[in-house]
Amino acid sequence: MADERHPSPAEETKRLYEEAETRTARAFENLVSRDSFGELLARMTENTVALTKIWTDIFDFALRNLRLAGRQDITRLARQLGRTEDKIEMLLQEVERLQDRLGVDARPGRTGDGRHASSGNGAGERPSGERGAAATTGSGDSS
Repeated sequence: MADERHPSPAEETKRLYEEAETRTARAFENLVSRDSFGELLARMTENTVALTKIWTDIFDFALRNLRLAGRQDITRLARQLGRTEDKIEMLLQEVERLQDRLGVDARPGRTGDGRHASSGNGAGERPSGERGAAATTGSGDSS
């Protein structure tokens, strides 16, 4: 008998693995090279986007039915709040301009020269709950 060398189990396993890998790579390259694969991928992406939109709409609808604020409600309120803040800021600026023209201090109970018109407030403090123009500066950023 001839002296034939038989591959070891590890060598045989390696050879079979490489052969399977080569065949699989060739099959996948053949699959993705077709136009139909691109069309399938595009349709899957469209379906995924559509399903995502459907689920977000369903979630918003459920929140609305539960009388909870949804994403659209919060966005709408944020826009309204920004517009309202802008209007208030413009009003405050106009009031300050008018007070400057009249020479009147912005705090109640004061005259244009900074003295108390009456003895109501001791050390010249503002009544609680009153906001001056300095407290509202920088609030004009709206999104």
